[in-house]
Amino acid sequence: MLKKISLSILFLFISFYLNAQQYDWYLNGQAIKGFILKHNEYVGHLATSHPNGIELSLQQKLNGKKEWENLYNKPLVSYGLSYYNLQNPKLGHLIIGSAAMDLPIKRTENTALYFRIGTGLVYSTNPYDRETNNQNNMISSTITYLLQTRLTYEIKLTDKISLSPNLNITHASNGAQRAPNRGINIITANMGMSYKIKSQEDKDGRDIIPLDKNPYQIYLLITGGRNTRTLQVREPLPFFNLLLYGQKFVNPKSDWGVGLEYFHSYSLKEQIATNWFRIYDEEEITDFKRLGLLIGHELKFGKLGFISQLGVYVYNPSKSNMPVYLRFGLRYQFHKNIMAQVALKTHAATAEQAEIGIGWRF
Repeated sequence: MLKKISLSILFLFISFYLNAQQYDWYLNGQAIKGFILKHNEYVGHLATSHPNGIELSLQQKLNGKKEWENLYNKPLVSYGLSYYNLQNPKLGHLIIGSAAMDLPIKRTENTALYFRIGTGLVYSTNPYDRETNNQNNMISSTITYLLQTRLTYEIKLTDKISLSPNLNITHASNGAQRAPNRGINIITANMGMSYKIKSQEDKDGRDIIPLDKNPYQIYLLITGGRNTRTLQVREPLPFFNLLLYGQKFVNPKSDWGVGLEYFHSYSLKEQIATNWFRIYDEEEITDFKRLGLLIGHELKFGKLGFISQLGVYVYNPSKSNMPVYLRFGLRYQFHKNIMAQVALKTHAATAEQAEIGIGWRF
């Protein structure tokens, strides 16, 4: 159920812009070829193949109706479906559904350089199985979460046709819903081509929809989900987090904030209870609850925001993780007081939990 809800919200965040107005629309195809990155010593036996694949996507060029579209020089929004053959029977194949934003770094009359921020869901045909595929410690769930970045150089050939070679990094992880939780990182060099399938001329004198420039905001967010932490505790257990967060407007693109966060994880509780180091410990089982202080940044695209946060535990008796954690995700402001958020919380390169939640702005 959580996976279906996450999929709906991930695509809902950006698709709100579809019904707002008409855009130029493009059909883009990509040929994919690359390699699997050996991001730690435990995945070296799998990081030996050279994946290939294809990608097909619909792209819309934003035209400046909203103020934030002009701030980012009228970026592209993409909705894609990709297929990766990982060229390794232990890893199988990946089918990826994604939504992404390509931000222009530089434009000329016939060329453009874009940087992509993308997310979505990944379907794996051959995930980890304790009995039949126990060497696949990269992908341990049929459905995993996607983070993607891309650097694209677009070359305009005609009014309708463009080449789009690019360098791409694709990361898939299950957000610690299943163990093992190593994740996979694929680096590819792609060759693409775009064809304009619908045109909408830019018109002067549009009504510019202003941004929310409230200088100070306070949020109360509750997020939750299910995760597992060890192979000994295999069944995902629920968790929830409660965050009180203060945010300050810096400029139309950025907000900075600080917060206090409470973590309540039943999988951590079960991990502590089954830790064999404590079986003969005469002391009571360590408290599993945690508190963290964090600082955060929100990169804003109108009502949609990309959040990045750095936190440190100020109360963590179990000392089950490193003292510092990170969070990356998407936030959408449905109403002046109501927002939704999906995010991934990690300790360095290891994901602890994939979160979905709702918040209230005071």
